[in-house]
Amino acid sequence: MPPVACSSPPSEMLLSTPRFPILTLDEAKLTPALGYLFHRKWIDPYESLVSILWKFEKANSLSGRVLAHLMGPDIDPYEGIVPKLGVVDIDRLHGALGLPKTTLREALLAPTERRRFSATFRHCRRCIAHGYHSVVHQVETIYRCPAHHCALESACRSCGYEAPYRANVQLLETPYRCSQCRESYGGYGWRPSEARPMQAGYRKALARKYVGSALGL
Repeated sequence: MPPVACSSPPSEMLLSTPRFPILTLDEAKLTPALGYLFHRKWIDPYESLVSILWKFEKANSLSGRVLAHLMGPDIDPYEGIVPKLGVVDIDRLHGALGLPKTTLREALLAPTERRRFSATFRHCRRCIAHGYHSVVHQVETIYRCPAHHCALESACRSCGYEAPYRANVQLLETPYRCSQCRESYGGYGWRPSEARPMQAGYRKALARKYVGSALGL
């Protein structure tokens, strides 16, 4: 007589089968119980918060709604906010991303009498192709990327749409692409497997220009 069929696998199979942790979502904090995947080395100097959140989204397959709530528990994700100092909850972001607070402050717009920022999303095509967007690109008096010397662009080359610089679902869920027609702003953006540090010369040029803009230079 053949043996009775059993739905449970043999014990030796259970021991040899690899077991992976199941990430559960903590609804109170909108963070996985075992944490997010993110590395400080992925962030370059004066990288904008929008650019940082795009990388965070790519690394963890998150929705724009979750990303918006990381900036503050009471933020309407569809309305969003202008990512500037005094509006974004830095402590909350620090807890979720694990980035230094200094880095997060530098990622936010900090208007002064001499330094004003554009209300429209502006970018360098060569920077965006490598998954980088800077707060420097948003300074109204800067018209060329300090790193690549390319003219900064705001209108989509495909449909002409100019996206407001607001961290909302529409912008956060279209990394490196036009949020209206979804055409690429340049290249394929950023992937965790292809992350490369920025060249030293580019880092210096961006830092020099950001500091100079505050001094009116």
